[in-house]
Amino acid sequence: MEILRRSPMLAILISLVSALALYDKFKIYAFIFGMPLIFTGVIFCSYEKNFPQQWNLFFAALIFSALCSVRIYYGISQPDQQNFDFYNENGTVTMLRQWGRMYAVIIETEHYGKFVARLNFAELLEGTRINFDGSTKSFRPKNKNSDFDEGRYWKARDVKAWVNMKNVKELPQKFSLPLMRQKISRTLTIYTPKLTSEYLKAAWLGEHTQELDNKHRKWGTSHLLAVSGFHVGIVILCAVFLFGGKNIALLSLILWTYILLTGASSSATRAGLMLQTGIFARVIGRRISGLNSVSIAAVILLLYRPFLFWDIGWRLSVLAALTLSTMPPRKFIWLFVSSIIFFVTFPQVSYSFKGVPIVGILLNIFAPLYFSFAFMIASVIVFLTLIKIPFVEILLTPVEGIFLLWEKFADFFAKFLPYVLSWNYFTAWLGAGILIFMVCRRLNLSIIKSIFVTAALNFTAFLIFL
Repeated sequence: MEILRRSPMLAILISLVSALALYDKFKIYAFIFGMPLIFTGVIFCSYEKNFPQQWNLFFAALIFSALCSVRIYYGISQPDQQNFDFYNENGTVTMLRQWGRMYAVIIETEHYGKFVARLNFAELLEGTRINFDGSTKSFRPKNKNSDFDEGRYWKARDVKAWVNMKNVKELPQKFSLPLMRQKISRTLTIYTPKLTSEYLKAAWLGEHTQELDNKHRKWGTSHLLAVSGFHVGIVILCAVFLFGGKNIALLSLILWTYILLTGASSSATRAGLMLQTGIFARVIGRRISGLNSVSIAAVILLLYRPFLFWDIGWRLSVLAALTLSTMPPRKFIWLFVSSIIFFVTFPQVSYSFKGVPIVGILLNIFAPLYFSFAFMIASVIVFLTLIKIPFVEILLTPVEGIFLLWEKFADFFAKFLPYVLSWNYFTAWLGAGILIFMVCRRLNLSIIKSIFVTAALNFTAFLIFL
């Protein structure tokens, strides 16, 4: 039971995720029967004879998995919000984004929780306080001809229902993180060049335009725009450089302030939980396990908001983090990390977005390194410019050139490799197989046993998820 010795939370994560995948077909039985069977199967894939107290640990982990299952089942089995009217309610706009030809805003009310409203124009900015009357409307059932589930998408963001607002009046502003986000966004728009503004909004606020999204989707580098461990790691490295690594409280404060400022996406929160776990382990003098840290963060997020399982951001973030945590300690392999992550996440990305640009395999070899440099340089120059340090603003033009150079470079290669790789069984098997095999090797299973376990688990995964 090597997995219990090295990463017990990974076994728990696998069993919970499998039960969630089976939920639509088997409902509560997916947790009563499916979860313990999958948990037991995963454990015995890494069975070791000479492991003291293994049965005690096995039953303790199984009981904990059962408790997690109760919480998750309770969260996803609740009936939809009943439609009702409310009057003279106060709320704050916490998110604004384009929704087709319209805009969607999330309103956090004072008494009823979060709701989402449609607007014809972006007349309500993030941080705006409003008073309004409204009537709620349940999310539409999933269309059989579409993979998009409106209810699960918004519930993963803690939104209860749609709301039709009437008699909307703006209230005096009060300090809030959404208001700070809006002011930072406006400042970047006014005082920085176009590309610099767009990229720093993505890195600082998790806000990106449709135009920028389309460009990076064409290049296969969309993950560089979504605030994730990549961006969180840059922020912490900068903080350690400026303040040292010994002030744990300050580093934690910077970490969570940044995550909340960017909207606390599932990928950013997962990265934050992992880093916080590492910081805590360092304080108490315990060894850090990458696989266990990823699994702890993923399970915590599922317990907090079970509908995140159906959020592509959560899925891609966990897959990428698991892949990174299995990397062998050889320097040359890190040159191909992004490409390996590309293959591992390919089944999910290609299924969700109907294809992945082949050029992404090439560009992702060096894109993370380029953008880590670009984001750090741009952030420092723009920050110094905004606090009015003399003569620094003349460096904004070279900073704009850094992002413009990337776009020219990526477009050049995209013209030579304009092909899209669609979802198919072979690449899906390959992506899943790479991750499972790397996890097995990280758990110190022999090559023969790793191949056998990879084949068995890959086949089981396809039965569960397809």
